[in-house]
Amino acid sequence: MSRVAIYNLYWTTYGGGEQVSGAIAECLGDGHEVTLLGPEPIDVGVTRSRLGVDLSGCAWHQVVDDEQASEASADYDVFVNGTYLSVARNRSPRGLYYVHFPGLRTTRRQRLVRTVARLGTTVLSVPPRLPGPVAGVKRGLERRLADKSWVDTYTTFMANSAYTSQWTRRLWGVDSVVVHPPVRPSVVPGDKTPTIASIGRFFDPSFGHCKKQADLLHGFARMVSSAEGVGGWRLIFVGGADAASREYALGMRRGAVGLPVEVHLNAPRETVESTLSAASIFWHAGGFGEDPDIHPDRFEHFGIAVVEAMAAGAVPVVFGAAGPAEIVRHGVDGFHWCTLDELAVCTRRLMNDETLRLSMAASARDRAAKFGLNAFARSLTAVVADQTT
Repeated sequence: MSRVAIYNLYWTTYGGGEQVSGAIAECLGDGHEVTLLGPEPIDVGVTRSRLGVDLSGCAWHQVVDDEQASEASADYDVFVNGTYLSVARNRSPRGLYYVHFPGLRTTRRQRLVRTVARLGTTVLSVPPRLPGPVAGVKRGLERRLADKSWVDTYTTFMANSAYTSQWTRRLWGVDSVVVHPPVRPSVVPGDKTPTIASIGRFFDPSFGHCKKQADLLHGFARMVSSAEGVGGWRLIFVGGADAASREYALGMRRGAVGLPVEVHLNAPRETVESTLSAASIFWHAGGFGEDPDIHPDRFEHFGIAVVEAMAAGAVPVVFGAAGPAEIVRHGVDGFHWCTLDELAVCTRRLMNDETLRLSMAASARDRAAKFGLNAFARSLTAVVADQTT
């Protein structure tokens, strides 16, 4: 029986990354001795209710940062790193790294600084011993270098999507196996209404990863004011909003005045579920208006909310890039769009053709099942088996 360690610094945030780490632990618990690495003991009850995973059979070992995780990895046969943007060095015989996204592209200035730093450290490394002030300069230059040697300590990288895999190759220089995260839909299709749903946190665009709700609101307002109108259709936004994005979120509420639009901020999970259950169409706009070569991180890396909506029978109309474009097959499970005009055209087709909408909803539900726990377990088991044979 192999001893497996699964490292995540953020277990108690109960986010998407932690759901993946928990699913890895649960899947490997049958046939392996699993230990969870993290800063705080795992609350099995809370983890079961929040993430839907059972970690009762796992041991726990405290590590508070990448350095301690690296030291601990030497005690296991397999080390699985599920921490976002971790640079922990693997010391076990086999190391697996689950990539949620490999980070940001370096700017031209950062590349220049690193080039200068690399040259400087090379020059200052020639003398056997440096005077104190010069040694301080060398240490400052070394801090500006992007050390990626930790990448070579892992035997396999797993990416949450082909989009993430592509950027892992470009930014880290390694290939990765695509293992889509497990989605556990909690919403089943209900009595459908003429409703479009958009689910996602409200992030001010200045923070980068914005869900683009304001653009969707603008697109819907254009549809409402057109000669064709929207009939009895409504658009409902549901999402969390913290203090830093307060003005963006309140701007959404102001923009919805006078329109058949609802904006629910920090609503309970029940509101999310009832909205998805009744929605006939689902809108997603992550990445709209962004340049993937400059800000690849601003696109949806996978798209858990898209899969959840599809499982609930809402036909997805998604911005045709990155993760959602992999999940949704254009013209089969839903539609891709690139401009607000295309968004309107695709949406009107679904509004005006119930037969098409019902057919796509059925296909969307079938497609969502491809991203469930069973599919995840099969992919993960194949990767781990390859590492342990």
